[in-house]
Amino acid sequence: MKNSFFERCNRSYQMFTEEALRVSQKYEDVKFCVLQCEPKFQNFINLYHIIRNISDFYNENWLGNADYVHVPDSKGVWNNYLKYPIILAYREIDGFNEILGVSTIKYFQNDSQFVNLYYPLPNKKYFEVTGILVKQNSDIKNIGKHIYEIVLKGLKKYHEILPDFDVIFVADCRNYMSINGACGGARFTRLGNSQNVFGKLIGIYTMKKDNELIEAPTFVAKFSFDEPYFHSKPITFDYQISENLFSDLLSNLYLNLHKYKIKPGIENYDEDAIVTFYELENNNINLDDITILPNGTDLGNDRIPWVRKRVKTHE
Repeated sequence: MKNSFFERCNRSYQMFTEEALRVSQKYEDVKFCVLQCEPKFQNFINLYHIIRNISDFYNENWLGNADYVHVPDSKGVWNNYLKYPIILAYREIDGFNEILGVSTIKYFQNDSQFVNLYYPLPNKKYFEVTGILVKQNSDIKNIGKHIYEIVLKGLKKYHEILPDFDVIFVADCRNYMSINGACGGARFTRLGNSQNVFGKLIGIYTMKKDNELIEAPTFVAKFSFDEPYFHSKPITFDYQISENLFSDLLSNLYLNLHKYKIKPGIENYDEDAIVTFYELENNNINLDDITILPNGTDLGNDRIPWVRKRVKTHE
């Protein structure tokens, strides 16, 4: 990699790096960083290995719905590395960099040339917190919440300079762990001097093929930086196992959200599937006030990781 690439990353991702350094001070042996800005991984050999190991990390630790998640291979991680900041939490054990958590912060701008099918609101500029994942059964707690904290505090600093952007994330409507992690991250952020950072549900999207849902409906949520914190009325999404599971999940969402006025869907094609985004007209639903009871509806379709030998980092 050319030095100019790392210099540009150091300038562009400075506010994330500042927050990563601050959070790292809370631990003795855990390091949070922006991958592109960490000198340890600017060595070509180490960079090659960490890119490969991030891909393996997703493969080994994402054990959820096999149809919903697209686990990135090394090429996918590399492409993200070249375009977006990757927030990494790791510790070194016996020459290995043990990855504890990771997320990619993607940036999009909807205009006449490009529209993101999963958040197709016109003329929107936004960051999407994607691929946030922590190590299964780790002895180190709150890694995911601290990654959210780094991202949100960093973006809040950017927001004070360039206020015209949204910060969103998406989650399977049954994924209470992702929702709880986002809420926890917002709470960690508010513990500082950021009292008005919170998450709220702003819509859902569905994916259909041949007029049949091929994925569970997906929540679309947004972090707010410039509105007063409030408590909305509690909502419980209490799902049940059924033969037409995805359709019944969608019916449950309609039942609970119709009072918030679901706008007509915006349809777009993603290859041979139809993606439909439904925005809520009244989008004042605080994520802290949402309870998700999956009741086993999230089980039974777990992906099986493929096996590849981990590689040791060379200095």
